[in-house]
Amino acid sequence: MNGPALLALQLVDSRLDAIEGRRKRLPERAVRDAAKVAHAELATERARLQGLVDAAYAAVEQAETAGAELDTKQRRLEAQLKTVIAPREAEALMHEIDLLKAKHSALDDVELEAMDQQANAEEAMALLDQREPELLATLADAQAALDAAEASLAADAAGLMAERGVASAALSEAETSLYTSLKARHGGMGIAQLERHTCTGCHVDLSQVEYEQVVHTPAGELPECPHCARLLVV
Repeated sequence: MNGPALLALQLVDSRLDAIEGRRKRLPERAVRDAAKVAHAELATERARLQGLVDAAYAAVEQAETAGAELDTKQRRLEAQLKTVIAPREAEALMHEIDLLKAKHSALDDVELEAMDQQANAEEAMALLDQREPELLATLADAQAALDAAEASLAADAAGLMAERGVASAALSEAETSLYTSLKARHGGMGIAQLERHTCTGCHVDLSQVEYEQVVHTPAGELPECPHCARLLVV
């Protein structure tokens, strides 16, 4: 079994895995994500405020419509009052007119409150509009920094892929199949190296007896680490 070639492939793949791990943990990604969250929060707040504006606008329209209907009723009653002679009937009409006026006053209060709400929401939206260009610029800068960092890692990975092709070509089909199986079984590292008495896969020191068994493995075979079962290249 071609131990050096297996180890060479494993070392390249480990470096590729490290690059992928770095890519996922890039600080530029965290900065970009934070910028995205900040802009998303602004958009959410704008949508909330727009909802308040729309609700206030609808309330004003509804109050104005209801007020116009009350005005029509009041004018009709006032016209009727001018033709009434009986005091009791006139008193009833005046009472009804007073009720309409009270309702109209309540509607006016509702309309004023809605207008205030609309004005406050629109003012807050204007402030958001002033903040948005800065947030977008921050997001664009963060995205550009992330793109540059990822491009640098991609270039490193491309160089390693060329090395991987060379290392992989030195293996037989059976060795490649074994390597793939071991790599999957051991979380990305199926081939380790014995450095002095230590397995580079599990970082456990072998006892002297274990060490003697490993180094005296027959030629053409690769020993297993007695602790993690990875294949060891001595």
